[in-house]
Amino acid sequence: MLRLLLLEDEEPALDQLRRFALHYAPTATIVSECQQVSEAADFLRQYPAPDLILSDIELLDGNVFQLFGQVAVSSPVIFVTAYDSFLVQAFEQNGIAYVLKPVQYTQFAAAMHKFERLRQSFQGAALQQLAATLGSAPGPAYKQRLVSKSRQGLYLLEVPDLAYFQLRHGVTHAVDGQGRAFVLNETLSQLEAQLDPTRFFRLNRTEMVQLSAIERLEPYFNDTLVVHLKGQAVSLTASTHRTPELRRWLGIK
Repeated sequence: MLRLLLLEDEEPALDQLRRFALHYAPTATIVSECQQVSEAADFLRQYPAPDLILSDIELLDGNVFQLFGQVAVSSPVIFVTAYDSFLVQAFEQNGIAYVLKPVQYTQFAAAMHKFERLRQSFQGAALQQLAATLGSAPGPAYKQRLVSKSRQGLYLLEVPDLAYFQLRHGVTHAVDGQGRAFVLNETLSQLEAQLDPTRFFRLNRTEMVQLSAIERLEPYFNDTLVVHLKGQAVSLTASTHRTPELRRWLGIK
């Protein structure tokens, strides 16, 4: 029997996903329906992994990719979403198919058929080995690549090449070592959860810096620190609240 987990925050879309799933696989069991990342994380911690996850990208409390940083997900995922800018991330995170809304049943069925083909190819011990491989990471798998969407197309940004992230007029920008800025869909809080905390530090509400991009620190007003970056004309400032933690993070007094 096929066990399904549905992740969708909009009731009409959830209803359609449920109807499509049970039409394709009438004997399937929907083990849970979650509208929030936190709900899905709690379910996956407490219960056996489902055979397949059907998931939107944006849920009520954040981006579904946060889930992969919180728990080890061993199930394959079919992403069903209105966003076309997360394609690369989806296939980095257990994705086997990517269906764009508005969803036609033929598209959904094709994705399910792909899952069935893959499932048949990994029967018995081979399927168990696949699940073990997907879920064997000892800790969160931090992102190594981000995607920026623009009129020119999709830019694939290698995380080690980025110097800092900055919120500008409510929009998150990633800035590389050459000073080029790229718009991101993720919030700074989402990036903070997705990126390696030994390499990235949140300086204040609007800025986060990569350790390797820091050239020097300069004492500033009210015991804060100005962060000067390698090859950058701009400088960043750690807030009063974050400066003590920045000192500890860098191992300085």
